[in-house]
Amino acid sequence: MQKVKNKKMLALGLILGAFLIAIIVATALSLNIKGQNPDGWILQSYENTVVLLNNGEVVEVFSDISLDTLPKEDLNHLARGIEFLTKEEALLAIEDYDG
Repeated sequence: MQKVKNKKMLALGLILGAFLIAIIVATALSLNIKGQNPDGWILQSYENTVVLLNNGEVVEVFSDISLDTLPKEDLNHLARGIEFLTKEEALLAIEDYDG
């Protein structure tokens, strides 16, 4: 009888734990917690070039940069988006890709 009760308690604990994890993941996704601050400055690939985003809006398009010419590692970083605290930092970083 005690074994049945222990198994039920274990099952209940696992279900509650899974539910808690699901809530945490859903909250993190809704808050866009994935290494990017949507209110910050982000360099990101778009079509075959690079754009600068601020607050999720395109601020500048660097059409003179072709993604075809960049190393795969840089392409991976730009696909995820590279976060900066200021516009100036982002513009300094774009010089690495420009020219």
